[in-house]
Amino acid sequence: MAKTLEAKITSAPNEEKEWKDIKRKLATTSLKGIVILNVGGDKYETTIDTLTNEKNTFFTDLFSKESELERDPIDKSIFIDRNGKLFTYILEYMRTNIVPIDVMEDDILVHSLIIEAKKFRMQNLINILTQAEKRIAEAAERQRHEVETQRREAEQQRDEALRQRQEAERLIIENCFPIETLLQPEQKMKLNEFYGNRYQRWELIYKASRDGFDANAFHTRCNDKGPTITIVRSNNNFIFGGYTAVSWTSDGNYKNDTNAFLFTLVNPHQIPPTKYLIDATKIQQTVNHTGGYGPTFGG
Repeated sequence: MAKTLEAKITSAPNEEKEWKDIKRKLATTSLKGIVILNVGGDKYETTIDTLTNEKNTFFTDLFSKESELERDPIDKSIFIDRNGKLFTYILEYMRTNIVPIDVMEDDILVHSLIIEAKKFRMQNLINILTQAEKRIAEAAERQRHEVETQRREAEQQRDEALRQRQEAERLIIENCFPIETLLQPEQKMKLNEFYGNRYQRWELIYKASRDGFDANAFHTRCNDKGPTITIVRSNNNFIFGGYTAVSWTSDGNYKNDTNAFLFTLVNPHQIPPTKYLIDATKIQQTVNHTGGYGPTFGG
């Protein structure tokens, strides 16, 4: 065990010395150690010492076979079939051992440089870029989560605002009709839609179950009251009626009313809530003001 440990301790300085000898030898293989690289058509001038700063890379292997290198006969450059634009960042790192912050924050560039660093077997740079890629991915995930959270919160706020508006509108419409009408909110809304004013307020002036079903009770409470809407609920809970802009009277005459209409809200024929306008050919007999009749539309 002691001998093995001693061997490991002494081997470390030996490896370091061997590496320095290799670098010194490589640096003297070209004039002043200067070399020209043609990377994908882009030419770079640097030193072998810069290119071989890290052990066991593409470049240490490349220059350890100096005698086998093919050089351009004119400028003696060495061609490397990689992306010349990306090599700018690779070479800058080999010169400084630093990757600029703006590069580290560019996810597309970092991903591309990792591919190049793996090609050149630059493990230190691979480690740096991989960590940067991880941080970018984590930041993107945090941002995505924040955006999704904000989207959900905004959606909830919109839904709540819509609910509040709908509730406020429901209360307004609810108050447009007296409670005694026994209409559902959507039926009240539909009647005001037929009338042409979404928020028209109505006053209950006559209710047959309260005031009496005879014609006299109707005319006593409804004559000379201005425009009225008559709502009828049958024994089968069907709901229908009519509107007239002409005040009811008991003079026994028909009245002309171009604004009058009939309507159905609930019926046995599954017809949706519908407004029926007066037949233009019978406009002279829109409503009947005979005192012995209740609210009568048509002839």
